[in-house]
Amino acid sequence: MTDKSLSCDIYRCNNKDGMYLYVEHASDLNNIPDLLKKKTGKLELAMTLDISETTKLAQADASKVLTAIKDQGFYLQMPVSHIDYMQEVNKANHFLGKESL
Repeated sequence: MTDKSLSCDIYRCNNKDGMYLYVEHASDLNNIPDLLKKKTGKLELAMTLDISETTKLAQADASKVLTAIKDQGFYLQMPVSHIDYMQEVNKANHFLGKESL
């Protein structure tokens, strides 16, 4: 994929905190699969953002977002679990003080 940007609408999903649905800007949300609609609940537009492969996103990999939108019409960002977060903190802390070795 080239570094072209795609204008995306990012929707906050009412059924679960931290869950967001990314779609191409001005997409018809009626085209989203019924099972996904049930999982997300009511959608509230959080923002519109131009995303390229080099865009830094807080909880998602931009190239995966772009690929999913291209391939299936949407990207569903799931909330980060506390266990996943603590595993990342543990990995980072493992190397503290060992930088000079």
